[in-house]
Amino acid sequence: MFCPKCGKENSNDVKFCRNCGANISAPSVTSPAVTSATTPSEQMTFGKAISTCFAKYVDFKGRASRPEFWWFYLFTILLSWGSILVDSSQALSMIVNLAVFLPVIAAGSRRLHDTNRSGWWQLIMLTVIGIIPLVIWWAGKGSEQDSQYGSPA
Repeated sequence: MFCPKCGKENSNDVKFCRNCGANISAPSVTSPAVTSATTPSEQMTFGKAISTCFAKYVDFKGRASRPEFWWFYLFTILLSWGSILVDSSQALSMIVNLAVFLPVIAAGSRRLHDTNRSGWWQLIMLTVIGIIPLVIWWAGKGSEQDSQYGSPA
C-alpha cells in the first residue's frame, strides 16, 4: 500500500506510514500520485497520540511510532507541570503522575519494541545513567521489517 503523502510503499496491515506518519488505512491504490490527489492524509497528531496511548492503557504488546510516543510523553509532562501550577502542595501532581504512570511505561515499551528491543530495557532507567541510551533508543528510527513484536507501527 502506498502512502498518500510521501508515496512510500508500506505493508498492507499498517495504519500509518513508517516514513511520514500519514494515515494509510484507506483503501489501497496502485499509484502514489493517484492517492495524494484523492485521499486526505492524516498524521499522528497530538490528540490522536493521546487517545491512542490511553486506549492502550496497559497494552505492552505491539509497537509505537516515534510521533505516538513523543506526543504522548509531551502531554504527560505538560499535564504534570500544569498540576504543579494548580496545586502547590503537589498532591494533585502525585495523583496525576500515578494515573499516567502505566500508560507511559506501556508506550515506552511499545516504542522499544519498534526498535527491536524488549520493553524490559526500561529498567535501566533506575541506574540514572541508563536514561541516556533509553532516550537514544526512543528517538531512533524504528525497524521497517516485521519482528517478534509485530508489524511496523
